[in-house]
Amino acid sequence: MDEATARFVRERAGFRCEYCLLPERHVRLPFEIEHVVARQHGGTDALGNLAFACLHCNKRKGPNLTGLDRVAARAKIVRLFHPRHHSWGYHFSLLGPRIVGRTAIGRVTVDVLAMNEPLLVLLREELIEEGLFPG
Repeated sequence: MDEATARFVRERAGFRCEYCLLPERHVRLPFEIEHVVARQHGGTDALGNLAFACLHCNKRKGPNLTGLDRVAARAKIVRLFHPRHHSWGYHFSLLGPRIVGRTAIGRVTVDVLAMNEPLLVLLREELIEEGLFPG
């Protein structure tokens, strides 16, 4: 992928992870350009298939396209959040430093990407206290 495409994806995301909203400049590990639909599943380098993701979210997501929503009596396979097709605010909300799935897509994405691991919650809490998250 060329540098112009990578720059466009970073800028389009506002230099934040498109999954957990962490700002790139306040995280020590480098962020990555992520294929929402992995190449092994036929995904391409088209702008509509690229997202800006922190290392944690990208590694947890991997090539996954779905997860299990265990809210109902019977678990249901649900697709993961797609930053180009879905609205973050519709599928997620913030409860302090915790990300809460508001829909099946949100719940499954929070679970598969482990968005509320203790260190991430702590980091978001510190950023909130400093006025750097989510704003």
